[in-house]
Amino acid sequence: MDLAKDPKWLGAKIGITSILHTWGSSMEYHPHIHSIVTGGGLYNDQWIESKHHYLFKVQVLTNLFKGKFLNLLKKSHSRLIFPEHLIHLKDFQQFNNFLRPLYNKDWVTYIEPPKGSAENVIEYLGRYSFRVAISNERIKDISNGTITFEYKDYKDNGKIKIMKLSAMEFLRRFFLHVLPKSFTKIKHYGLFANSVKKKLLHQCKMLIQRVRRWKRKTERVLPEWKCPSCGSLHLSFCFFLPNRS
Repeated sequence: MDLAKDPKWLGAKIGITSILHTWGSSMEYHPHIHSIVTGGGLYNDQWIESKHHYLFKVQVLTNLFKGKFLNLLKKSHSRLIFPEHLIHLKDFQQFNNFLRPLYNKDWVTYIEPPKGSAENVIEYLGRYSFRVAISNERIKDISNGTITFEYKDYKDNGKIKIMKLSAMEFLRRFFLHVLPKSFTKIKHYGLFANSVKKKLLHQCKMLIQRVRRWKRKTERVLPEWKCPSCGSLHLSFCFFLPNRS
């Protein structure tokens, strides 16, 4: 949202829906967040579409995320509860030594335009909304205190493999993904925030429809434009919608 406010990137207020997902295919603890982000935003009475291939450059987003994450980690240091083997990190100097290589390390923040329609993206993300760590279909056998189930090995090109775990280990992994009481798994920000979405979403819908009508109209009347320098046809027609006032 900070990047979206910057006129260099968008200069508008975007909408975000994020869903927490805590497991991998083998039910190990792998917390991460899937987010849907609008491809444009609202500024005053205008819908602003992204000027770039997609909202932001990945490296710019990555660096900002890393900085914010580690800064919040430092601020939370005194309230963190460490496992016994990391208890020495309660010492501030030791904690700084722990953080230093994290600043130097390359972080990975994945961002891409949707593959397919918006409906397909929302349907894909919706599957995570109320899913548990493993479905009944993946459990192949329960006998002699052992659970046998299928999993995808993403390190081996997503091949389907079989894993056997003791009942206690299976339950331990499963309960890693039971969220605390009152924990919010799905969160909405910006245009989708509960406090403003009813008012703003209707406004956004009207503005997007206006942009689409204008684009269809201009596509019918404009000739095929070429770059005067290189002759390329890959040009974008840019325009600004006037304020309704």
